[in-house]
Amino acid sequence: MSGLLLSQKTTNRIMFFDQLLIYLSSLREKLGYTLSELPSLLKSEQKMINPILKAMSANLMELGTKDSAKAAVASIPASYGLNVSDKKLVYDFFSSLGSTDCDGQLAHCDLYISLVEKLVNAQREESAKKSKLYRMLGIFCGIGAGLFFI
Repeated sequence: MSGLLLSQKTTNRIMFFDQLLIYLSSLREKLGYTLSELPSLLKSEQKMINPILKAMSANLMELGTKDSAKAAVASIPASYGLNVSDKKLVYDFFSSLGSTDCDGQLAHCDLYISLVEKLVNAQREESAKKSKLYRMLGIFCGIGAGLFFI
């Protein structure tokens, strides 16, 4: 049962970062073509990312960028399977969003796109290794049970 939960959390973590990657790429394109205000940039159709962006956008005027990013990251459900370093990565991106000129924001997006791509690739490799392990354990348990009953 623990393996099933771990697998679901891993899957959710990969899905979250895939959606974050789509959002970052979209944001980079928007920044390249328009000089929009930060609240208008905090919009996405990605289901896992959208609540975080809404939480940040709602708190932006009262709390400022850093505190609203902190509140948004704190609202990420545990079911997404994010660890402390994952949340720090998301916080670091959103807390610095809108703090520099357009070229600085493009570089900021490029940096986090590469970081998230590396994280997703590493997570996919780890997930593939673990799925092979679980499959082999299942086969060996099946063979063991078969031998036991013979």
